[in-house]
Amino acid sequence: MINVYQIKSEEPKTPFAPVYNYYICTADISTLIDFNDIRNVILKKEKEIIKKYDTGLNDAYTELGHNSLTSRFEHYNIFDWPEMFNLKSAVKSIHDMFIDYLKLQTKPVYINGWANVMRKGEQIKTHIHNVDETCYLGGHICVACDQSSTFYINPVNTINDPEIFEIENKVGQITLFSNCIPHYTSKHSGDSERITMAFDMNIAKKGNSNVLL
Repeated sequence: MINVYQIKSEEPKTPFAPVYNYYICTADISTLIDFNDIRNVILKKEKEIIKKYDTGLNDAYTELGHNSLTSRFEHYNIFDWPEMFNLKSAVKSIHDMFIDYLKLQTKPVYINGWANVMRKGEQIKTHIHNVDETCYLGGHICVACDQSSTFYINPVNTINDPEIFEIENKVGQITLFSNCIPHYTSKHSGDSERITMAFDMNIAKKGNSNVLL
């Protein structure tokens, strides 16, 4: 079962009026995956990955900084981990339902994913995954959280009274969205880690992405 939300412009009345049509899809996969196990795997590998990759870092405007897993997103693909096989299969299932809902057809889809581990007081600042001609879908999976939200901004209305779509984070929730939508999170106020997985989907192989099952 998926929920699909549409951010769409009104019918333009002049040649200069903005025209846009963006989609956000959510689903609950908490009954399919043991997210406590996923949490433990990510925390176990966190120090190892941070130690292994210490140059060429890029936190992609999230402002989580040099010492984060996020800043190493270009160096590993979380979906290569054997522990993520079933989760990857669940992601494919939700992707396929979303595409079927929109009555679209796609070529083989490639995926690259990473983990975000946030401690008390940290926040993912506004950023965008992709705005070029290959833009496809981005995604977010909540692994562990405590009263937090992710906010998606209408790309055409980002400055004066921005149009913001809030999604409350719940363990086991997956969100797919047009990958050109700017987004950010609330500040993490819990004592335990807020852990999410984020990913990019593309119709051609990029970096260390691999084919979605």
